[in-house]
Order: sequence, then structure tokens, then C-alpha cells
Amino acid sequence: MDRGLAYAEACFETFRVINGEIFGWPAHAARLQHGLAAFALAVSDAQLEQMHTACLQAVTGSDAVVRLTISGGEAPWGLFTAATSVAARIQVLAYHAQSAPLALTVLEWPSPPADRIAKFTADYAATLRILRGERHALLVHEQQLLSAAAANVMICRRGEWSTPPAGAGVLPGVIRHSLLAAGIVREQPCPVAWLDDCDALALTASSFFVRPVSTISHMQHARALHDRSHVLKQCLAGLPGVPKDLLDA
Repeated sequence: MDRGLAYAEACFETFRVINGEIFGWPAHAARLQHGLAAFALAVSDAQLEQMHTACLQAVTGSDAVVRLTISGGEAPWGLFTAATSVAARIQVLAYHAQSAPLALTVLEWPSPPADRIAKFTADYAATLRILRGERHALLVHEQQLLSAAAANVMICRRGEWSTPPAGAGVLPGVIRHSLLAAGIVREQPCPVAWLDDCDALALTASSFFVRPVSTISHMQHARALHDRSHVLKQCLAGLPGVPKDLLDA
């Protein structure tokens, strides 16, 4: 049995392939290696380059979402058995933009969240147990913003964009990193109380890049938000692997 299925010994990356280009591939590859190292699994740069090529070849259209999952591989039954090599699986889905307004509901993460250094499949299983079918949640813990279910959160307050610190409950996202490196967003603790007077919210992920939040619901109160995401999109527009219509989305 594959150790990813048997023991969640697996990491994955999700990204867009647009006209044969992947935005931030080196960051995706580094995060995969970092996550797999936590299982004492090694993937060489040469192996990752082969997987990169395979991902590009698996896409038949001009714009697709690709998930690359690397697991511990097929091994005999037993917690401490080992496979002879890791296993890589590629899934491809044609990209379709989400045009409907995005409304989020605040949801409390019930226990101290674990550090998010990579996209471990086990972390997403834990998230699903907490969400219980709620697809559009803004996760918080001890009055601090964390993230959405599968995206980083950006909050604009008094004209300045901020994002919660990476680590406990917050994945160091590739799009998030680009915005921080450009100086457009500041990393700092973001109290839940900021939702009461923020100008705007946006989610970032490597599948859709930037998506504004139209409404936030908290304590049985819904609040409409402005769309100030243009400054975030403008920072990414024109870079290799970024959709040409990002500013129009």
C-alpha cells in the first residue's frame, strides 16, 4: 500500500500552468523538499526537474491547475517499513475562474494549530474535520486571524495590507511570499477585531493568485467589504506564469 494513503506520508503542491509556465516553481520545489525532509524522504533537484517537465507535459490546454503529490511510495504493511523510492502523482484540471462574490464566515480553530511548513496531506485532513462541510471559512484562533481553508488571507486596514505571520496555522504561500518580498504586504499578527474596521480582505493562492472577499460574517453579523485587491494584482501582473487578465479578474 502507498504510504501516503496508509500513513499520510505525503506532501503536495498546487499551481497554475499558463502557456507552459509555472509562477514561482523554485519556491514550490523548495517547499516540497522541505516538507518531505520532515519524513526523512529525499527528492533530488534532478528528480524535481523531471517532475516539473512531467507537469508541463501533462497539460493539454493553455491554462490549467496542476497538483503534484509526492508520497513515501509503495511499501509492505507496517508503520516503519520503507519503500524503495518515493511516488509522484500528477492531477490536471482545466482552470475556470470563480466570478461569484466571495463571502467568508469566521470559524474558530479549536486547538493550537500546528506549524505549516509545507502542504502535508495530513494537515488538510485535520482542516476538513474542523470545517465540517463549510467551504468558505476564515479560520481564527485565540482572537487572531490565521487563513482560509486553502489560501492565505490579506487584510487591508487604513490603506495598508497585512497578513498573519507564517507558522502556526499559516502556510508560507508562494503568492504571499511574492507580495511580502515586493513590500506590498506586511507580515504581522492580525487580530480578529480588525474585521470590524478593515477596508478590504483578499485571499491569495497559486491556483487563483488573488481573489477579493466581498462579505465577512462574524458573530452573526455580516459586513460588506470594498475591493482593494488591485494593488496586490498589480504587483504580480506581467510576471512569468501570471495570467494576462489578472487585473481584469
